[in-house]
Amino acid sequence: MSGEMINNMQRAFSRVLWIGGATDSGKTTTARILAERHGLPIYHYDKHDLVHHEKLAKIYPAYRVFLAASLDERWVHPEPDELFRRSLQSFQDRFPLLLEELVSLPLERGIVVEGFGLLPELLTPILSYPRQALWLMPTESFKRDSMTRRGKPSFGSQVSDLERAKSNLLARDLLLAAHIKSQVLQYGYTLYEVDGTRTADEMADRMEGYFAPFLIHWFRHSR
Repeated sequence: MSGEMINNMQRAFSRVLWIGGATDSGKTTTARILAERHGLPIYHYDKHDLVHHEKLAKIYPAYRVFLAASLDERWVHPEPDELFRRSLQSFQDRFPLLLEELVSLPLERGIVVEGFGLLPELLTPILSYPRQALWLMPTESFKRDSMTRRGKPSFGSQVSDLERAKSNLLARDLLLAAHIKSQVLQYGYTLYEVDGTRTADEMADRMEGYFAPFLIHWFRHSR
């Protein structure tokens, strides 16, 4: 990517707040609270899973195979390492689609984007400032409790071996969590641990303080 292209992308996304992190860390809830407090639109990465994969299936055979596969073939038969690698490839392939959708939105007032596919290595070239992004990371005990509380996996009744699917999902998620944390530390970004000692509103307070320079600036210049 040329320097001019990087500068153009940084300008295009200068009013985006990025909230990444591992699954079951409360990203969706806290991002929604933050967005509602400041009247900002929000983009939920997870809600675009199917649409993005359908677009990718028109280009890459692997995604056509994935979409045609049964839930057993997706979650019961593979090993966790394969699920982990599949997720990383999906994050990489989906990122340009995410950016295409964002540039079509009115970004002048700012927007909150949240999702577990927002890897630091993907965001780094388009961030105007490091503080535009932060990542949430649940402790393993909080992660396990959250999975139980939320009844994950949601497709449990549709697989032949629920325990195997649940074990695979947990193992994949832990691999992704370690990978994301490693990248956050490598790039020097901010990571908040989620262990259940703070409520969602209290965590949103913390995030609001972190993003305050942007929120205050945007508010002043949108009046």
